[in-house]
Parts: sequence; structure tokens; C-alpha cells
Amino acid sequence: MRERRRQRKAGGDVVTFAAQAIDLARPQDMKYASQLITMSKGKSASAWDWYGKLGEIRYGVSRAARVGGYAELGVYKVSPSGEIGEQVTTGLAGEIADTLYSPYGGVRGLVERFLTLMAIPADSYLIESEDGDGYDFVSADELKFPDQTLMGNVQSGTGVNRITLPAQSGFGESPADERISPSKFIGRVWRPSSRFVDLPDSPMAALDTECELLHLLVLGIRAKLLSRLASNGIVYIPAEVNEVRSAAPSGEPGEFHNNKVLDDVIRAAVYSARNPNSPEAAIPIFMTGPGINAEQFRHFVLDQSLYETDMQLRAELRDTILVGLDVQPSQVKGSGETNHWGSWSDAEDELRIAVKPNLETMCWALTRLVLRKKMLEANRKPGEIEGLCVWYDLSRGSSHQNVAEDARQLSDRIMLSPGAAREASGFEERHAPTDIEYIRMVGIKAGDPYLATYGMPEQEKFDWEKIGSAKTGPNPDSPADDSTSQPGKGNPGSPDDSKSKTPARLRPVSGGN
Repeated sequence: MRERRRQRKAGGDVVTFAAQAIDLARPQDMKYASQLITMSKGKSASAWDWYGKLGEIRYGVSRAARVGGYAELGVYKVSPSGEIGEQVTTGLAGEIADTLYSPYGGVRGLVERFLTLMAIPADSYLIESEDGDGYDFVSADELKFPDQTLMGNVQSGTGVNRITLPAQSGFGESPADERISPSKFIGRVWRPSSRFVDLPDSPMAALDTECELLHLLVLGIRAKLLSRLASNGIVYIPAEVNEVRSAAPSGEPGEFHNNKVLDDVIRAAVYSARNPNSPEAAIPIFMTGPGINAEQFRHFVLDQSLYETDMQLRAELRDTILVGLDVQPSQVKGSGETNHWGSWSDAEDELRIAVKPNLETMCWALTRLVLRKKMLEANRKPGEIEGLCVWYDLSRGSSHQNVAEDARQLSDRIMLSPGAAREASGFEERHAPTDIEYIRMVGIKAGDPYLATYGMPEQEKFDWEKIGSAKTGPNPDSPADDSTSQPGKGNPGSPDDSKSKTPARLRPVSGGN
């Protein structure tokens, strides 16, 4: 049964995604899965190739996946309008929530793998571990039907194999795999294409040309840097010097012989390169010949500098690829001259665009394909099933400009517990004030000396009658003259209408009368 959904009322933008249950025990599902997997393998081959070759793509994708890996999965109550309520940790729903992890890395492994698959092939297949130890999302490249020759020859009920280690070229070994029975193959989760809904909409497909150009540019720069002709240059030896008397290592150290000049020089250079730790490698090449030709020996070093246009093109291609992957380029290259507010805004924008929509996709799929399926098998009522969903908590992965200050402000407004405020500021619960310290702090803030000194031995030495009779204000024994100013009478600042010579139409209106 195919499930598609387009809605978001729980704190996110509108997103489109799809989840489809696949039963390999049914012949039509088996054939359909074979078609999907064959198609996905062909479409995603180049995308995985660029992911393995270009560090910018690998870092951009893995960075977003690792941020999403901070998500904590759970089962939550959901209203008919789609609003997420409180978390459910008990009963059957709590037990199902405890199984939402991958045997390869736990909850973080499950989330990171899914987010990576959504960024590269935009297609994934949900399976359950054979021993019931969690779930995992796999790519089409990892799946292989046993004895598959033609799509029409695949038999239902045979299950599939998951390739955990591909065959190594030149070693003649078969790939390592594990069996996935039909009951453990749950379904498919993908981002539908705007043109054909069963095709995955991979962002890498539109970036294939840019990836190829960037790779060729990197290879060209590498070739220029590694070129021995460009880095070592050319030694020019006049043709007139065709016989020399030299002392160069060839065979036995210190042997003298007559030879053509080029052969002798090359032999000595090769010896030095192959034996860098030998003392003889440091001996210069001794040559004799006509003096008139001495100044004709030249060593030409070719231009090895990198062109500025190459570096500019590389930066432009890198930014284009990162933007195509919904990644903020500044988050990969560094903030540069951007202030911390701009950097924080970019991080939040990347979280909202590149991470949260895919997390919502995953939660929707786990709700439809795991949570509700398990509850239906347990004969739970439809009303109870529809009122629950799998959701995530990404508070550990969110970045704020000043969490400690936000926590202090909320604590002052009695909207946050003191323990949470301490945690946001980086302090542990053991740093909380004791009961007596809390009373003293209240006394200090209230200006109460008795509470401020509560529990102190010196408190018994105080004369509390004097402290209590202390008055505030000016000292009555002060020799200063009394103030001559007196409180105003009537309406202070208001002109006396009876003595004013200003016409009434020009007088200001008296407020309140």
C-alpha cells in the first residue's frame, strides 16, 4: 500500500515525501521491487561516484547527516490536525519506540544513514534485522536478488541479500552478504520526482556536470603539481660534449669509466634518487670537457604556477554544488568575515532546509511502516493507532547564539526550571545552591539582613533592635540647611488662567479638565 503525504503542522515547512510497504511474498510486489532496485542502481551510480571522489560533496552531505544524528526518536501523541503532543514512553507504543535504532550505530546510525541516502540517491529501503535487533535503511546498491537473471524470472517469497562488503577487484572473492527474509523487508522510502512519482528526485542528478568539471579541474591541478618535467625542469647539455671523463657511482662506488655524457649524468641522477640515504648520493657529478662549452650548460625550470582563473572556477563550482545540495557554503568553507549572528543564521537556515524535512520524511515512514503496522498486528483500536506517530527531538542539534542568556531570561520569568538553566550554562546539578545558600541569596535580593546572614554564627552577635530601628533618608543631625523647595499646589505647571493675557484660543488645552 502506497502512502504519500503533503502536510506539516508540527513546526516545519510543507514537504513532499512517500513511503510504500512492499511484501516480497507477493509476486507483483517482488517484480515491482526488482524494477525499482534495478532502476535506482543505474541512476545513482554516478552520484555515489562523485560522493566518493569529491571531498566538498562528502563533507556537505555528512555534515548535515551528523547534525541530524543528534535527533532523539520517540512515539508522540498527535492531534487530528497534525499537532505533536506529549511523548509516550509506556505500553506498546513505548516498546516500539525502543526498537527504533540501527544495529550499525544505534539511533544516530539509523538517522545518519537515512539522511545520506536522501541526499545522494534520494531512495532507500527499510529493513528489519533478522534477529529483531533494530532497523536499517539500505540503498539499492546493497540489495541483490538471488540468482537474478531477468526481472520477470524473480520468484516471490525468496527474499533478497544485503551486500555488506562488495567483491574486491583482482582478488577473485565473492561479496559478503546477509540474508533478508521477505517478512523483514518492510518497504521503500523516497523523495518523489516532480515528473514521475516512482522516480527518486536526487539533487545529485542535476549536479552531474558541475561535479565532472570540478573533478577534472582538481585532476588538472594535481597533474601540474606532480609533473616531474615542470617541477624538475630540463638540463641542457651541448651536443659538442659527447665524451667525458667523470667520477660517478655506477655499480661499485668510486669506479671511473668513459661514457657518453647523457648516459653518465642520467646514471648518477638515478642512483641518487634511488639511494637518498647513501653518502655517495650527495657527491656531485664530476665532469671534464672543453672549456669553451662550460658556459653552455643550462637548467631550465618550467612555469609551475597555478592560474588564478582555475582557483576561481574551482570556488564557483564548489559553491554551486553545495547550494544544489541545500547546504550553506559558509558552513563548509568557514564563516570568513561573517559575524557570529550571520553564522548562526546560516546554521539555522541549513537546519531548516537540509535536515528537518528529511527527518520528517523518516518519521512519517517509520509511523506508517513500523508503528502502525506493529499496533495493527497487536489488534489495537484504530482510534488509538491514528492518535500516535513517530517524531523527533532535535534540541541537542540546534545552535543558538547564546543559550545561557536565553535560559537566564526564561528562569527570571519563571518559565524555566533552575536545573535547566544551569544545564544550559554548562553547570552540573551538583553546583546548585544548598537550602541555606538559597535562603541567604533570597535575603540578599530582598535586602533582608536576617535572611542574608541566615545560619551564620555571627548572626547571634547582631543587635537586631538597632538593625530594625535603622531609618533611611537624610541624617536629622546634619548641619545642612533645610530645603526651601515646597510641593506645588493645584495643577503643577498649569498657567493661571485669571492672570494670563494670552487669548483663550491660543492657550494650550488643559489635560484632564
